[in-house]
Formats: sequence, structure tokens, C-alpha cells
Amino acid sequence: MKSLKAKFRKSDAHEWNKNDERLLSAVEHGEADKVTSLLSKKGTCPTKLDSEGKSALHVAATRGQAECLAVILAHGADVSLQDTSGFTALHLAAKNNHSECAKKLLQTKCVVDALDSSGRTALHHAAANGDTVIVQLLCEHKCHVNLKDSEIINMHLTYPSIYKYTNYSYI
Repeated sequence: MKSLKAKFRKSDAHEWNKNDERLLSAVEHGEADKVTSLLSKKGTCPTKLDSEGKSALHVAATRGQAECLAVILAHGADVSLQDTSGFTALHLAAKNNHSECAKKLLQTKCVVDALDSSGRTALHHAAANGDTVIVQLLCEHKCHVNLKDSEIINMHLTYPSIYKYTNYSYI
């Protein structure tokens, strides 16, 4: 018979545990082998959000930990997952100028034009940061260059240089 404590223990799959904390720490420190090991443990999930609304997937993209991101993606992480700020991993890679991470995410066929909570796409973030490498990657993956964000920032008016990476002409 189960103990009373075990009977009433939460079995929520989204409950944060020590392995989740270890996974986040391993990603922060770029320890891809440790990430691999931790992801093989039952209950460890690279897309589980911590108390700050970030997951191991988001941290890898934010910090440019491309090897850790590759391991996470190989374990089938949902790349469309948004953090509490509405950012996908692609938004975070573009926002933080991590082209290698953006490339890996785009290879997984992630949604290139996903909107964050401000109505911005990864292209908005990359162009705002002047990251021509990520802008080119996104354009090669057929992102929409005429999308406006919630502040009505139109890409072709604000960042006309993106047109050299597209088949469109700037008027």
C-alpha cells in the first residue's frame, strides 16, 4: 500500500524538478554531453517552462548554445513553443544574433513567421539588430518581408536593405 505522502504527491508532468534544473544549468554552461544524458532521464523535458517562463530550448537559443540546441532538437522538442514573453526559440536566436542557432531551428522546419507578443517576427528582430546573416537565412526560408508589427513597423520601409536578400524589389 502506498504511503499517504506518495498517494497525494503531485504527478503533474509540468512540475519543475531537480533534473529540469540540471538541464537548464547544463544548457547555460554549454555542456552538450550532460544535456544528452539528462534528456534520457524520465520526466526531463527541454520545453518545460521554469518559474521565469523559459525552457532549456529557449535558453539554448538565447545564449547561442548551438550544440546543446542540436541535442534538444534531436530529442524532438516542440520548436513552436513560446516563452511567457511570447518568444519562440527562433525569435530569441534572431534577437540575440545567434545565426548558428537560427540555422538549426530553420532546418527543423519551424514556423518562420511566428509572431511574438508584440506582433514581431524573427525577421523584425534580426533586422532591428542589423544581423544580415540571419535576415538572409530567414529570407531564404521564404519569410514574409511585408509583415507589420503591432507598432505598424513595416519591414520594407524601416529596413530597405533586406530586399537584397529577397526576390522582391524595393520601390
